[in-house]
Amino acid sequence: MDKKKLFIFLIILAGFVLNMLSVQIVGSSLKYLQGELNASIEEISYIMSASLIAEVIIIPFSGWLIKLLSTRVFFLISLSGFIFSSLGCALSDSFLSMTVFRGFQGIFGGAMIPIMMANIYIIFKPKEIPLILSIAATIGVSSIALGPILGGMLTEYINWRWMFLYNVPVGIIIFILGYLFIDLNKKDKILLSNIDFKGIILLATSLISLLIFLEEGEKKDWFFSNFIFICFAIFILCIILFIKRETSFNNPVIDIKIFSEKKFFIGSMICGIFAINIYPPIFLIPVLITKMHHIDPIDIGLIVSSMGLGMMITGPLAGKLLKVYGENLIILLGSIITGVGTYMQSYITADYLLLDFFPSQFLKGIGTQLLFIGSQYICFSSLDTNRVPNASAMYNLIMRLTAAISIAISSNYLIKFKKQIFSSITDYNNNKTIIQSVIENDKIQNNFLDNLMLLYERESFIMAFNKISYISSWTSIIPLLLLFFLKNKISYNK
Repeated sequence: MDKKKLFIFLIILAGFVLNMLSVQIVGSSLKYLQGELNASIEEISYIMSASLIAEVIIIPFSGWLIKLLSTRVFFLISLSGFIFSSLGCALSDSFLSMTVFRGFQGIFGGAMIPIMMANIYIIFKPKEIPLILSIAATIGVSSIALGPILGGMLTEYINWRWMFLYNVPVGIIIFILGYLFIDLNKKDKILLSNIDFKGIILLATSLISLLIFLEEGEKKDWFFSNFIFICFAIFILCIILFIKRETSFNNPVIDIKIFSEKKFFIGSMICGIFAINIYPPIFLIPVLITKMHHIDPIDIGLIVSSMGLGMMITGPLAGKLLKVYGENLIILLGSIITGVGTYMQSYITADYLLLDFFPSQFLKGIGTQLLFIGSQYICFSSLDTNRVPNASAMYNLIMRLTAAISIAISSNYLIKFKKQIFSSITDYNNNKTIIQSVIENDKIQNNFLDNLMLLYERESFIMAFNKISYISSWTSIIPLLLLFFLKNKISYNK
């Protein structure tokens, strides 16, 4: 293996890791941020999701931008923007400014995701790819789940602003290394004279409309709101016009014909299942734990990040399994282990702490890592290198869009299930009868009622989360069904 190519890839991977950590880093420190920024619980959820939403918007265009600007220039621009937006987050003193800079973090950081994945298949030979996939998965993808523990430690021992400030010195070092050593300067100058502005505007508008529809739908009672109906109508109209435009334009911003490749389509669907089983829990578990216990950010981070431990251990093993047995076994094991881990989280109780969460989180880390490596290899292993940048953008769009949709749906149904369960509990227990038969003093009665309502609210929240986990566990069957449409494993000795 060429050491120079490996070093270049590790520089790009470092930028990828920096972004992955930033997406989930605020998860364990919600209470601190809520107090410092004087934000409501609803507003804090936007700070968590702003980065992910912005990633969904930029990722589709990243493959086109790589070809237009070259890998080197696009990576350096993306990293520079990420560093400055991280500094903006650290200096923010209001909910609005934090959300704006988190959005910029997502835009610039999200652009580095397809750069890393595309260059696995552009820089290296086919027989080297399983090893590089192991490195990328062990170091890179595992960082998705390690963000909360890093955020918890920085918040607890230094200051919450260091959740963003640490990106500045680390990012500058990566930028200097990238400027000096990355020499991937290939670009397509023809694209500059044929920029598909109409396609860019149509896709961006459709994605923004869809994300607003998902984020605000439950709060505004879905289609009973004119605003939500208009957002959905804009999404449908723009996506239809976009597809028509991209299939007829000579230099489309996105080559959507990539989805006609059977292996890419199947791999993308499996990637979507990976996103469904990893992203909603990373967002919802910190909220669940704060409802159950009064514990510090480090403990919350440890619970969430125990999944990252499973991912890190699995990364090197998955590369060897992939090389020897092929992608089918990887997907088979990943689906089963992910399903078991997710199903175990449908039996959470109020007594759960780190050791109780650990088995299910660890299994999910193992299973989702296998799904990620397997799905990525299925998508890219048989593609020509000139199609890889666009394919990488589409693969990551599916992953991030599925993540955003599944988080929005999970959050909405968590609220819906909680209300239903809370209503059932209060109706069943007939609170007034209980109180009147046990307590006569008005003051004690009011305190008892308040505490009882808090108990009911906590239990209804836990039961709602369990219900969502149970439903999610069934999605792990889908990759098993998709395996029937795949051919035998590919040769690795090209």
